[in-house]
Amino acid sequence: MADQIFKKRQGEKRKRKEATRQIQPYRYLIVCEGSKTEPNYFEGIREQIHKKYGRKVRVSKINAERIEIDGTGRNTEDLVKYAIRKRRDAEIPYGHVWCVFDRDSFTDQQFNNAIVCCKSNNIGAAWSNESIELWFLLHFEYLNTGISREQYVEKLNRYFELYNINQGKYEKNIPDIYKNLVKFGSLDNAIKNARKLTKMYNDEDTSANRNPSTMVYQLVEELFEYL
Repeated sequence: MADQIFKKRQGEKRKRKEATRQIQPYRYLIVCEGSKTEPNYFEGIREQIHKKYGRKVRVSKINAERIEIDGTGRNTEDLVKYAIRKRRDAEIPYGHVWCVFDRDSFTDQQFNNAIVCCKSNNIGAAWSNESIELWFLLHFEYLNTGISREQYVEKLNRYFELYNINQGKYEKNIPDIYKNLVKFGSLDNAIKNARKLTKMYNDEDTSANRNPSTMVYQLVEELFEYL
């Protein structure tokens, strides 16, 4: 009888361990081309995830050590090489590595090569064509016409003035950019709008020719699986 009770308890303990392993989040490394704008956005997501899991004693926490966001200011191709080195040299392995970068400052070849390099090295590419401001704008409206970063800023300024965000003006490096975009815009709409844009193009179209388009939504969706 005692032996049966022991085996039952061991079986229950094993099931609890297996359940814990299933919800064990992978460590993330998010390397951003920009040194402030993109990191600030993902810092906002990390903070939200941290708030949910930080006090769950029995759940593996996603905290500052599990999602590392590195704003580098490097160019697109060097950014991917940097991410590869950082993953290789990490004492604790990263489960997921992503690069976040824009098209607007680089040639078609540089941009396309960076994406190919990501894929061949099992790194996610959260790219935007032309710029991250497209992703920000999609929180408020759908846009299927290719425009410049400056024109994105003009459109964002209208919403920032309407909702009195950052004293009515969009700027790079706003610390609470994520909170403001999801408060006055819609993250669900941003994802829907980004998905809709991807359907505009054929498989033969290169990433550099997909303007406007953004894959940032793929990284956001992956992170939000924990929420």
